[in-house]
Amino acid sequence: MLHEDFLDQTSGPIGRVVTSEESPATAHEFFFWTAETEAAQNLDIGHIVAAESEDATAVAVLDDPRRYSDLQSFLDDFYAFDGDPSLEALSERVEILVFRARVLATKHRNDRKKSKRPVRTGPVFFATNAAIEFALGTEEFSGHSIPMLLHENGNEKNGSPQRTPLYVDEEYLLGPEAGHLNITGMSGLSTKTSHALFTIASTFQTVEDKRVAALMFNVKGADLLFLDKPVEVIAEDDPELAERYEKAGQRGLPAEDREMYESLGIEVRPFENLRIFAPLRYGMESGERIVHAEGIPARKLNTLRSARGEDSCVYPVIWELGDVLPYAGYVFEPSDMDDKFRGFIEELRDKGVRTTADFYGLLDEIEDYFEAAHQDGKNVSSWNGHNHMTIAKVRNRFKVLPNKCGGLLAHGRVEHGDLPRADGPFEDNEMRVVDISQLTGVPQDLIVTSVISKIWELAETGRLGVDKLIIFVDELNKYAPSGHSRTSSLKDTLVDISARGRHLSLTLFGAQQFRSKVDDEVIGNAATSLYGRIGDEELTNSSYRSFSGTTREELLQLEKGRLLLRHAHYAVPVFGRFPRPPVLMGKQGTDIFGEQRGDAASSVLAVMRSLTTKPPAIAAIRSEIQGVPDEQVYEALDAVQAAHRTGHGAADPYKNFRWNLKRPARTGSGRRDASRILSGLDRMRD
Repeated sequence: MLHEDFLDQTSGPIGRVVTSEESPATAHEFFFWTAETEAAQNLDIGHIVAAESEDATAVAVLDDPRRYSDLQSFLDDFYAFDGDPSLEALSERVEILVFRARVLATKHRNDRKKSKRPVRTGPVFFATNAAIEFALGTEEFSGHSIPMLLHENGNEKNGSPQRTPLYVDEEYLLGPEAGHLNITGMSGLSTKTSHALFTIASTFQTVEDKRVAALMFNVKGADLLFLDKPVEVIAEDDPELAERYEKAGQRGLPAEDREMYESLGIEVRPFENLRIFAPLRYGMESGERIVHAEGIPARKLNTLRSARGEDSCVYPVIWELGDVLPYAGYVFEPSDMDDKFRGFIEELRDKGVRTTADFYGLLDEIEDYFEAAHQDGKNVSSWNGHNHMTIAKVRNRFKVLPNKCGGLLAHGRVEHGDLPRADGPFEDNEMRVVDISQLTGVPQDLIVTSVISKIWELAETGRLGVDKLIIFVDELNKYAPSGHSRTSSLKDTLVDISARGRHLSLTLFGAQQFRSKVDDEVIGNAATSLYGRIGDEELTNSSYRSFSGTTREELLQLEKGRLLLRHAHYAVPVFGRFPRPPVLMGKQGTDIFGEQRGDAASSVLAVMRSLTTKPPAIAAIRSEIQGVPDEQVYEALDAVQAAHRTGHGAADPYKNFRWNLKRPARTGSGRRDASRILSGLDRMRD
């Protein structure tokens, strides 16, 4: 009795199992020659087939195709044609195409039995969807089935390739059974980031009985800054915005990608709960003793998402000196960080020095101490055990901190109020992006290290705010390098997350160009791995020795959107494709949602579009602001946004804007503007 639901009888037999003394069939692989039928000619590397043993059906992935003839050597063919390729053959020489098939799983006739029997000589068929799903272990999943890729087989259904979603087990991706995802591929193809976004969207939509959030670091331009924007806008819904999409060349998803989403059971929708965090632009720091973070507009932040109306989800990353001191080893040169220098920094921490103002205040007190001792005729060379020269060196080195920290460091104390923090608790389905694309070197490393370390502390103390948090780290070989190179607190934290994170609700999604250059423990703890196009210098590494020569050759030339997937439930890695992310990425975002220069009305419309589902018409806005100076319009607009950022926005933001517009223009900090507006909001809510 055959497992007929595992064999595609419509396409018919596509080949026949062949065994020989040199190539016997085993429990893990077999060989078959292909038929000359039209269906068989569709066979290709990565397709999945099924064949029979005595009491079971084996489902296997195709690999290593080879074409054979009865020639003993190439010379036999050369002499047969007298060395003349133009001669006609006297008779057609028989050739056969043979595939190696690596067994994914074997289904026994009796469900209570397991079978590892080699297949026997007999017909080979394309595997059906049911066979592929069984072979990938979906019946044994202990958690939700999260679609990762779409496998396309050689057989057809209704004129299209048979498509089967490639699922991974939630509890082996997010924990606690195993965890973590690793993606390898050449840079410049956008495959790694695109697939990470697709997987996160897939997880958000699939795992609905748990609170799940994600944290990503934006390292290139505007790649991750418009994840709340759809890939296309219908002209009937918003003609003005649809025109901007068209002008920017953003034409939405191709029909093929939409079909893939439908096959995977995933909706095409952007991330609705997006929060972006960025430091101040260098030179925007104030000398105030108290800095109110909620009064800092996005236009002062070092991010490409700063246009009015598009910055309601953008928040500052701003530190006090006390936040920087634990990472002094990152900031200062190793030659400066001797025991004496390090000892004085520890003194600063012990004394609770919190701000730059506190630091210089303490140094002034120390100088007063030395001056008083000198006037008393005492020969004093140290303070609290710290040499005067060391203290002078610290003062000198700390002068460059604002420059080294690239907009991160405030002079005074920072008050965040009710604003979200980059390293604070998460909300359900929150996509948090920390934008470090405009930074280089030290400040980039500082932000990544600090944010991940503090979130690790939240996880250890049960204060994440969600059941599962995905942390995506690109360029993993930079932050967790292999070998015995100098360790860092960030590398230690990433190793900890890979080893224990799944038990503390943290999952590491790591990506890199060179998998072989990432710490072995980080790689070894990833239960799911994906491989895109890989350079030949990387493929020669021992990390890829388990792949066949044919698979390695495939990885050298994979097209964008096609990946090789390994998962804890898979006996053999499987090729598949994925659609483009359902969000705007890169330059299109800034072209469409950047500042509309020279038109205050467009800025007002953008703000209202972000704050209400029923924004006013652009004509009504132009009529309302006619004759009003642009600065007064922007001041009224900024005040409305400031109120909404603090959670005190009016029920009707446009009515609030018009009320603000009629008040005399004032100057002052965003904090004072927001306070002035908040005092009148009770009237606006009525």
